[in-house]
Amino acid sequence: MPHDNPTARCVEGDRYEAEVPDTLDLAERMALAINALTNVWDAESRWGLKFIVDFSRNPAVLFVNHLIDVYLNIPPKFVEALALCRLASGDKSSLDVDAGVIQAQVDLIGEDGLTYCPTDIFDRVPMGIAHFAEGEADEMTPFAEIWGEGRQLVTMSILAQVDDDSQWIEIGKRKVDRILSLTQEKDGFRFLWRAQYQPGQNPPSNADEPGMTPDEGGGLYSKEDLFTTIYSIGSTGHGAGLFYRVTGYEPALELCRGLARWALARVFNSEDGRYTFWHYHHGLYALMAVCEYGYAVGDREVLERVDACYRWAREMGDPLIGFYPEVQQGTDRYLERYGNSVEICEVADMVWLALYLTRAGLGDYWDDIDRWVRNVYAQGQLCDPHLFEHIPDSYYNTEPDNRPYRDDTDIRERSVGSFFGWMRANEALTVNQTPDGPKLMDSSIMHCCTANGARTFFCVWDSMVSRSGDLVKVHLLLNRASEWLDIDSYLPAAGKVVLHIKDAPEAAVRIPEWCPTDAVRVTVGTEARRGLVEGRYLRIGWLKPGDRVTLEFPVPQREVHRVLGEIPYKLELRGSDVVSIDPKGVAYPLYENSPSGEQVARTRFIPKLKGIIW
Repeated sequence: MPHDNPTARCVEGDRYEAEVPDTLDLAERMALAINALTNVWDAESRWGLKFIVDFSRNPAVLFVNHLIDVYLNIPPKFVEALALCRLASGDKSSLDVDAGVIQAQVDLIGEDGLTYCPTDIFDRVPMGIAHFAEGEADEMTPFAEIWGEGRQLVTMSILAQVDDDSQWIEIGKRKVDRILSLTQEKDGFRFLWRAQYQPGQNPPSNADEPGMTPDEGGGLYSKEDLFTTIYSIGSTGHGAGLFYRVTGYEPALELCRGLARWALARVFNSEDGRYTFWHYHHGLYALMAVCEYGYAVGDREVLERVDACYRWAREMGDPLIGFYPEVQQGTDRYLERYGNSVEICEVADMVWLALYLTRAGLGDYWDDIDRWVRNVYAQGQLCDPHLFEHIPDSYYNTEPDNRPYRDDTDIRERSVGSFFGWMRANEALTVNQTPDGPKLMDSSIMHCCTANGARTFFCVWDSMVSRSGDLVKVHLLLNRASEWLDIDSYLPAAGKVVLHIKDAPEAAVRIPEWCPTDAVRVTVGTEARRGLVEGRYLRIGWLKPGDRVTLEFPVPQREVHRVLGEIPYKLELRGSDVVSIDPKGVAYPLYENSPSGEQVARTRFIPKLKGIIW
């Protein structure tokens, strides 16, 4: 059991007041996310998680999805996101929730290291998805979900870095060992023969890959079998690879390697990067697991395949603003199922891959990251509950709501900081045309997006500034406090960025793709300087603590026409930022609150903990 709250160390650090521009600040956004991450729990039911927010009703409703999401798959994602968001923002609110959830998750760990659903709660939450054969399990049999185990490995990797308690590594090792025993070897790779496991269950001697019997179309897998397999490999491969990088535990590398080789053999096997799996997020998560393996062992050939797949997937959505739908374009389910709406999970996955591939030297994808973070990604976070006040009353669902486990207490306010699912390009809430007129869709937020969106914001925040020797690099022109320098970005309101030097003898600032490097005017204090151009970076030397470096440049404004989710739009952009969209959204419209760039008072935070591996 935890001897104290493992996330408490994340909020230790230096705080100070500063006047900063009122523009996008990821640390502030992560503080908002903490509100959502701590307001979904049922403390009386073993800290079960309520997964779906329905804004089609007034008042809004929060309710559980099914048992797997209540206890197994989603809670570890929230723990990871809470630790990372607190580390970036220093936000101390509701720290007791972190402790309660972590304690409850530890209580569900079995003797073999896997996390099992509680058997004393079946009468209070729906059983939901089960993958057992008929007669193999009943509702009183505990089971573990392999996808959740992968997320647990990610969480153990983070907790091991923010907390001194060695139990997180020991728990992770037990999980790795048990998961390895559940895999089968074949043709140089490993596969998981099913998604859910009861205590003591092991693969039969003749266990083979799911879907090995050819389907009617002659393919190796049916859609359902392949979904289960990719779904399992993404989180488990990612979790095992991260655990190996944090701890050096060799069995974790073996698990990550075996699953990555399966994915390379069965899914990502085209040199040009094409793959045909229809669910964008789970396909990308499997690709992330392959990337994690290639990065962990420095395998250039594997990373080149990941890069090819990333570049192909980038074109299957809209790379200008980061519109990546739930269903991948080019598959037979594109318009059949939410092909014209976005889960933030997909956008976050693409950003994560862009960060890793850039770090590994496979490409320079900072401009992709900049465009996507500023547009669909940032717009996908619920920041202003007052926008709900403009929804026409006729859009709400007034039919009786008989769903069990519903919660309608202050849901709008409790959901601030969440990330939307099923967004249109101009609209956070999907509006469907019905015989009774326009109506809001009855699911608006699925909290997998909240955890993924919040976690990957940290990955961007952590990557924005880096140091090598005396050189500090600024990769993105967003607000950021750091131990070496602070960034004040006035974009898109004005073409101006100010660096407040603390400990950076030299600084190199990456100039966005839309601005010629020779158009940037640099001053240090009142003295004009000429920066040294190195690719897209402008390097400024001879800096000392207390210097104020100002970069000023023109910001082009342009109009573009895009088809996003089969719907045509006109966009107005300033630099990378969409500042207006036509047609406008009617329920919860996006791109309505362009940053003012005006000076506002903010508390900036520098965490004591450094160098977190994510």
